[in-house]
Amino acid sequence: MRTSKFAVPPRPLRESVVLICIAMALVAAASAAARTTTASSTARQADAKSWCKAVIDANTKAGTMKNKRFVSFATVPLSAYKRIVNEAVANGAKYIALAPASIKTAVKHQIAYFKNIKARNYSKTTPLAPMTLADVKKITDFERTQCGIKFST
Repeated sequence: MRTSKFAVPPRPLRESVVLICIAMALVAAASAAARTTTASSTARQADAKSWCKAVIDANTKAGTMKNKRFVSFATVPLSAYKRIVNEAVANGAKYIALAPASIKTAVKHQIAYFKNIKARNYSKTTPLAPMTLADVKKITDFERTQCGIKFST
């Protein structure tokens, strides 16, 4: 079977990708909190802390996270999914500005992915491109190690 680099990933992976995207999309709700003017190492810590808080707060408020754990993608209402995608598309520049340097490129790719989702009428089978599995891993690892976020399976 021939596959292209734009093939839709398997369902469990797609669900993980969408949960990660949900986390990123809701960051804009608290983007102002991420601004800092301290020394660079302190700034990186503050950015990570602010970014994590924004992700956790926004996802909890939206109902896509409970107790720092993303709920199963299968239980996220379509209306919440659409709100998150719309928020990401409307505030993409804020998400990118808020993102810590270690995940900034992945966030840029993720915002492009959200634009593709919206353009495809919120299809949950939208191909990842330009986002890659490496981007997904980078964001997921950051959320687990820096934010203490867990993912439902």
